[in-house]
Amino acid sequence: MVSTKFNSIFISLRFKLLAGVLGILTFVALFLGAFAYSQLIHQQNYLLDGQQERLAQNLNSSIRLVVDQVAATSQQLALMAQADEIDVGVEDYQRLLKQQWSDIQLYWDMRTVSLVESSGRLLAHAGLPLEVSDHQWLDKIGVVYEPQYRFDCDASCSLKVVVPTLLQGQMHLLFVETDLTEILARFRINEEFELAVLGPELASNQAPLDNAVQFWSRKLYSLSNRHNSIAILDSASKSWSWQTLNHGDGIYKIADETWALWVFPFQHVEPSPALLVMSNMDSWHALLYQFQQNMLGSLLFSLLLAGSLVTIMLWSPISRLVQLAKVLPLLAEHKFDLLRQTLPMQKQHSIDEVDLVSFATHKLADRLETLEGEVDSYTKELERLAMLDTLTGLPNKAMLVHELNKAVACVGRVHNQIAILFLDLDEFKRINDTLGHSEGDELLKVVSTRLNTSVRAMDTVFRLGGDEFIVLLRGMKSSQDVSKVIHKIFASLQQPVVLGRNKLIVTTSIGVVFCTSPNIPAEELIKQSELAMYQAKDGGRSNYRVFTEDMMLQANNRLMIEQDIGTAISDHQLALFLQPIVALPHGELKGFEALVRWFHPERGLIMPGDFIPDIEQSDAIIAVGNYVLEQSVILLKKLSEQGYQDIYVAVNLSAKHYLAPGLKQFIEGLLLRYDVSPECLLLEVTEESVMEQVERAMMVMKQLKELGVRIAIDDFGTGYSSLNYLKQLAFDVLKVDRCFTSGVLEGGVDTHIVTTVIDLAHNLGRTVVAEGVETLQQSQFLAKAGCELAQGYYYSKPLNQEKVFQLLEGIGQDNIWPRVDNVSPFIRKLGS
Repeated sequence: MVSTKFNSIFISLRFKLLAGVLGILTFVALFLGAFAYSQLIHQQNYLLDGQQERLAQNLNSSIRLVVDQVAATSQQLALMAQADEIDVGVEDYQRLLKQQWSDIQLYWDMRTVSLVESSGRLLAHAGLPLEVSDHQWLDKIGVVYEPQYRFDCDASCSLKVVVPTLLQGQMHLLFVETDLTEILARFRINEEFELAVLGPELASNQAPLDNAVQFWSRKLYSLSNRHNSIAILDSASKSWSWQTLNHGDGIYKIADETWALWVFPFQHVEPSPALLVMSNMDSWHALLYQFQQNMLGSLLFSLLLAGSLVTIMLWSPISRLVQLAKVLPLLAEHKFDLLRQTLPMQKQHSIDEVDLVSFATHKLADRLETLEGEVDSYTKELERLAMLDTLTGLPNKAMLVHELNKAVACVGRVHNQIAILFLDLDEFKRINDTLGHSEGDELLKVVSTRLNTSVRAMDTVFRLGGDEFIVLLRGMKSSQDVSKVIHKIFASLQQPVVLGRNKLIVTTSIGVVFCTSPNIPAEELIKQSELAMYQAKDGGRSNYRVFTEDMMLQANNRLMIEQDIGTAISDHQLALFLQPIVALPHGELKGFEALVRWFHPERGLIMPGDFIPDIEQSDAIIAVGNYVLEQSVILLKKLSEQGYQDIYVAVNLSAKHYLAPGLKQFIEGLLLRYDVSPECLLLEVTEESVMEQVERAMMVMKQLKELGVRIAIDDFGTGYSSLNYLKQLAFDVLKVDRCFTSGVLEGGVDTHIVTTVIDLAHNLGRTVVAEGVETLQQSQFLAKAGCELAQGYYYSKPLNQEKVFQLLEGIGQDNIWPRVDNVSPFIRKLGS
């Protein structure tokens, strides 16, 4: 070790550097002052250019959004105009614009809506009359397949949009005119600017507009902060031409103030109205001037002293520091002996901080040399432990990411493609919970060994954790090669495993993803293979699936649904639509089936089939089911108050909701709270959900029957229920699925199934409801076969509650429900 105890006088380096630092600071101040000032100027120009570009993008985005909004509105108008389930026609548009124009104008802020043939002939119109230029524009457009727009300024500026619309197989144009309020509102959000809307430039031979304010031969249509801005426009128009504003640097001196002026045409064809943006730059220029004045004195004085002070006072210590700077990298290079030779220890009369750093460098070299040997041995051991799974000895996730990145980088050079298999043992949790964790660990060891023997020498098996494994297959020439490896893994794992006194058959679900590009991150491949594995899980044991982009879309959609469903319930975005259930053969109204619809604020109407499957395995399905139950009980209360005490409402329950704890208490609380007769509530459960857990289902059904509510077995015939269990279930109604009803007139298998189900239900003392009745002949056949009740489009599509109550008011004492053919087109439209 090097000793630092010398009989020397210590003189602090701080005193030596004090005078030199003062000079250096002055010099640095001079340099920084000039540099800062130039940077401020550069920054100003950069910010202005960036601001102008952002404003231009913001304007284009605002216009595009409003045009897209008009296109979306045209689709909503088409839905409103639709009279029945066939395509919307011209007469529907004429009726819609005639009857509901005031509502459309108020809600969507439209000035004009016109339906025009591609030839230019006007078919339907509401609002302001079309101008000659509008007809010329429509003639010029002809047939288009995406929205077209233009800006027009006369008495006021407006946006005119043409949206292609398909009516009865023919292309038509929907002409919509709206003002610029929405565009300017979107453009000016969180921006502190003054805006002026100027019309197109008037021709030289065109007479000036009466009583119109003009600048640069352009009419002023709109101006923010008019009191102050009008003077700015007047001065600018007198000082600079319109071309100067368009192509200048954007900075102008107006009335002793500095302003940034930018011109943004609304469209890229002339003549075009334009948006003039004005921003006051006085504060920025005042800052520049103050900074310049403050820096002049100090910079001139510092310039005289800096050079000599630095040279005289800092030469020696800086030289030694340079030597240290050259030597210190030897520590990182582990060249300790060379460092000692280059920086020898010498006895001096006085020492300073640089000498202390030299002494410390020698001590550090000695210590690092000692530690280096220790670190090398520890590092090797840690690397081994960090990359291996301690239970199975397989490479772990850290090694997986490392190896997968290397394998991906070789794609296209060494291998044409690689494949990743994501394995998850089927029902491992049940095995672990039943036999214990120690037996579960032994099973994982056996699985690891079998996986290693099932793959090639060039492939690698990794354990992610728990019962999840990944196999990296290199050099796969085709999907058949991967399939061979997978089936070999299936066969190997399905060999019996003996754990103590237990013999187990192990199966696994496998997700497969192929990598043919060297630019895909390893984590993304793992995520994709995991998604494919979950798809394989849904297919049953010993299954595998290959990843597709649809899986990612489904996962994202499921996540969106799960995130939004809570808000949908709290904000009452879910609504009940009701389909009548009538008695055969005459059609007396007996009840309604409650069907949920989701009116999403962004995605519009979402049908149950588009969101129920994504939540039926989560607790969200229970929340939705409880919401529908409560809304149905509220509906029953309304029906009772209006004298319809004998009408019942049927509510569908998912398997998870039906078997969830607390269902009886929840329904009981609803019935008491709203004072509704339990006989008016019919709970529909599918045959499959009942058979899934028969004993539990029978107990729940008994509890619900004790409340007085009725139970229906829905979709009967589509599952695999046992007749022995069926006769033990305390249900009231058997519903024949629409897939059988649709073929009941064909005299084939469906006909025999329907008649057999009706006879079976009657022998059990149950009532039968036929779903999906769409024709008179089907209705007559079912009535003759003894079916008591029916529902379907022959009688009515699902209707919202408002329309249901309107129809109930028109029903006579015979209580016959008006079929679709007897309902007005407006009601039929809403029902669809």
